Amino acid sequence: MSAAQPAGDPLQPVPLQELRPLAEGRHWHVDQTLSELESLTPVRGELHAVHRGNILEVDGHASTIITLRCDRCLQHYNHPLSFEHHEVLWLGDQARLEGIAADTVLEGGSDVLELDPDALTESLDPTGNFDPEHWVFEQLSLQLPLVNRCGSDCPGPELLGAPAEDEPIDPRWAALKKLQP
Repeated sequence: MSAAQPAGDPLQPVPLQELRPLAEGRHWHVDQTLSELESLTPVRGELHAVHRGNILEVDGHASTIITLRCDRCLQHYNHPLSFEHHEVLWLGDQARLEGIAADTVLEGGSDVLELDPDALTESLDPTGNFDPEHWVFEQLSLQLPLVNRCGSDCPGPELLGAPAEDEPIDPRWAALKKLQP
């Protein structure tokens, strides 16, 4: 089995047991739309996954352009979205079956890499699959802004009922007008 994915082959889930015997892991070239992310351009990047005993090491980078709605003026705008990430996914059940302590992770089958067990927050079922498309989706989703703003020159919401600058002000409110900067 080849470690490289054929060009044009969409990202498909791969059984972790198929990754295990691949010393160099598996490499994907990403150039497609994702089913879970509506984007203007295809997601482009690369992804590499290596099975290392009781962890799955995943590296990747990708970018695309999406359309968001400004929270302030409600207009649509295009927003570039990209990530570059390295993640270690714990294959905890397999480690338990092999008698490996949770704070010790085998790397390459021989060297021991000490990790804080609390740092391994993500885990996979060692008899399950690794879904590269979903992993890319998760990484891009984590890059979405918390507050959508179309830019520094955003006009803001249209104020209804506000007096124009040249309209006369009710004399009872004139004192408040003086407090405005």
